[in-house]
Amino acid sequence: MGGRGAKSSIGAMASGAILPPQADTDTQVDDTQVAQPFGNAYNDFMALTDDEKADAITQAIKQGLPAHLNDQSDFQKFLYNANGGINDKPDVVDDATLNSMTGTELFRNVNAHYNKATDVGYTADQMAKQVQGGKYTYVSSGSTAYYGSGIYFADDYSESGGYGSTRGNVKATAVMRAKLNSNAKIITFDNAKSGVKSEISKNTKLGKALSKCDYESRPSIYAMAKGFNVISANNGTGYYNILNRNAITMSKDVKAKGSHW
Repeated sequence: MGGRGAKSSIGAMASGAILPPQADTDTQVDDTQVAQPFGNAYNDFMALTDDEKADAITQAIKQGLPAHLNDQSDFQKFLYNANGGINDKPDVVDDATLNSMTGTELFRNVNAHYNKATDVGYTADQMAKQVQGGKYTYVSSGSTAYYGSGIYFADDYSESGGYGSTRGNVKATAVMRAKLNSNAKIITFDNAKSGVKSEISKNTKLGKALSKCDYESRPSIYAMAKGFNVISANNGTGYYNILNRNAITMSKDVKAKGSHW
């Protein structure tokens, strides 16, 4: 599921004022429960200097991916290859526990998919389970990654439903429910774009590494390098691009489009 307007590609990074990256303070992150800790690969990457992160990024995007992941996304290559793989999973809880959390509620619709080129296919509920518990999960790219490459959720059930094609059949279209948890570190898409532009214009080593990445991956990799794990659209659409899955807590239930939560 991409962001509203996802039929248009990001294209080149938009011009504009260069702003320091800031968290989206209007977004409600849960502080009632402590989410599971970040994994060693994530922590090791965050402990690097920006120059060392640049080296890790450059090396990661040169390497390949298994057939079930998105080889069109350098962000996918970064997640799979950097520091042996940044593969943190979300907390998965029952609905009563999720209801007790105060974080922004999120929904994601996915459709069944078959890739002829790789001969790999999944039913919609299998794809949802991959997001919940897979060691790695598929990220969006290209025209479906309007706010950067990653995993898209919407803060409105009806808006998310616009990306589901079939009602009443969980194998054709599946709906996931989640909330932002205490691990969530949020940057707006505008600030992520500005940060990328700043690094490239200053010709920093990180900027040189980002310039080697596809356009949709640049804001996502920049955000991760600067300690953020969620990109918010920050334009009233209510879309969130989840970069590291343990920034969210998910319901264990996967439902068909049109089901009630």
